[in-house]
Amino acid sequence: MTAVIDTDTYYYCVGGRTALGISAPAGEHAGATFDQRRVGLHHLCFRARERADVDELHAFVSQLGVTIIRAPREDSWAPGYYSVLFEDPDGIRLEINHVPGRGLFDTPTQTVGQSLD
Repeated sequence: MTAVIDTDTYYYCVGGRTALGISAPAGEHAGATFDQRRVGLHHLCFRARERADVDELHAFVSQLGVTIIRAPREDSWAPGYYSVLFEDPDGIRLEINHVPGRGLFDTPTQTVGQSLD
């Protein structure tokens, strides 16, 4: 991704058919922490090209001392789904996964209602 705006209060980047904007909180929200169950973002997930990328990121964030919600493991979201889930310093949950092929789009049915712990 390429940074388009990078100031003290806003970061915006574009690439890979995706854009991402992150802003500093308004003054009245300074010091507040993220709440996953409030309206808005639940978690942010990035897809890795290789399963080894998931393991590499897990090793890196483990050195940073972040909260690891789920160490790398396979899940039933899609055949071959392999992911790690952790929190950034504000408590925002970040995930990286590797799913071979087209993931859910390679399955005849999708399970709805799985827990998003």
